Amino acid sequence: MQDWEYCKQMLPKVSRTFALNIAVLKGDLHQSILTAYLFCRIVDTVEDAAELDPKIKIRLLQEFSRIIEEPEHRTAHLDRWVADCRAVDGTGNDLDLLLNTPRVFNVFDSLPANHREQIIPSVSRMARGMAYFQQKFSFSAITLLEDEHELEEYCYFVAGLVGEMLCNLFLQEITGLSSSAKETMRRTAVSFGLGLQMTNISKDIIVDRGRGWSYIPRSYILDRGLTVDEFNAGTSLNQNLEVMERLLHKTLGHLEDALRFTLAIPRSETRIRLFCIWPLWMAMETVAVLHNNKALLDSDDPVKISRATVRRIVRRTRWLCYSDLMLKWSFGEIKNRAGLDNPPRFNLDALHERLDNMALDSHDNETALSF
Repeated sequence: MQDWEYCKQMLPKVSRTFALNIAVLKGDLHQSILTAYLFCRIVDTVEDAAELDPKIKIRLLQEFSRIIEEPEHRTAHLDRWVADCRAVDGTGNDLDLLLNTPRVFNVFDSLPANHREQIIPSVSRMARGMAYFQQKFSFSAITLLEDEHELEEYCYFVAGLVGEMLCNLFLQEITGLSSSAKETMRRTAVSFGLGLQMTNISKDIIVDRGRGWSYIPRSYILDRGLTVDEFNAGTSLNQNLEVMERLLHKTLGHLEDALRFTLAIPRSETRIRLFCIWPLWMAMETVAVLHNNKALLDSDDPVKISRATVRRIVRRTRWLCYSDLMLKWSFGEIKNRAGLDNPPRFNLDALHERLDNMALDSHDNETALSF
């Protein structure tokens, strides 16, 4: 099987949602975003390995950052990196992709140079950011993020960078875009990623606890008068729900910025618009389902929207995408139907200032990089 065929066949096996919206793209943009997504999935598989020592994860993630940045280093060390990844645990499809990382690189090398230039720094920084947060992981107890700032920082590395990368790739392809539209996209690209990621955090809270990690900030729990143990034990369902509502409120703010990002894309770029609309509308419907939903905290099963809802989104937005007014109405209809309040605005500049002060390579480089 040719490498590109392998990549196309693996995409729906590792992500049904993104397989749907990536498929709407065509040409170089389709190939580049599909390849970039597989890279993100590869490093995510390493980060998510429930049984792997965090020190080994740090080593693998830091090495991958160097492999994607330095072609000569990749030539000499990629096979060894893949061999070391046999220690990673995960689903069968994720591990298949991980062990076939060289095939993804073969496709990557065939992409246009200006597309590769957008992918390399984003994926590299993602891997290093994941390694940074692995320093906080403990096998002995559930690990929590400390506060809202740390939540934003973590979500930036695993998803905000994807938003920035997508924005940069789109700007390579869209000609004649106004300066104001470019500025809007650049200012809201991070939120496009953060909104989708925080939606996933909200719906997967119980599943994440099972692998020893919680993305609910400790400050959210303490502010509601709960201890971490009480929150994890579900001592007060109403107070637990208040914690979740605070996270959903923040998530909605990012999703509203993601709508601004989408509307800045020209209506003539139908495929790119649909690429953004489908996951955004699915996230909004998921937030609507989660809002005031006590069942979220009573079940080990992740909350999902129905397949009928997904089909309705895909069907309706194919004609809504040509009208900014209708898109705003449709987005607002979901928000109003769920009774969601207006969220706080996201401070992108404050996030960037904190990120600039983070030393991503501050941990022991000898431990991180020596195999």
